[in-house]
Amino acid sequence: MRLTKTLVTAGLIASLTAMAAPGGLTADRTTVRAGGTITLHLDHGREDVGWISSPAFARSGQHPFGADEGLARVLDDRDGTTEATATIATVPPGDYPVHTHVGGSAGPSMTITVSG
Repeated sequence: MRLTKTLVTAGLIASLTAMAAPGGLTADRTTVRAGGTITLHLDHGREDVGWISSPAFARSGQHPFGADEGLARVLDDRDGTTEATATIATVPPGDYPVHTHVGGSAGPSMTITVSG
C-alpha cells in the first residue's frame, strides 16, 4: 500500500512538473557563420515568452534587462510554441549561450557555435 501511494504521488508530481515547465529550446542548426541566420523553436507551454537572446545575435534594439545581447525576432507564437529567427552578429568564432525568458523567469537555454 505504501509503495502504491509513493508511486502515485511520484507520477502526479511528474505530470504537474511536465505541464508547468517549458519543453525546451531547439534550433534548425547549432553551428552558423557570422552574418547567417538561425530559426529557433521554443516550447513554452502556457507561459508567456519574454524574449530569446544571445551575445551572438545581432543587436537591433535594447535588451529588456539591459544585457549586452541581441534579441531573436518572433515570427509565430501560438499554442504554446514560438518560432523566432536571429541573425548572427560579427562575433569571434566560439560557443555562445542562447537564453530565454518565459513566464517571468529564466526559461530553457542552449548553446550555438559560431564558426570561422
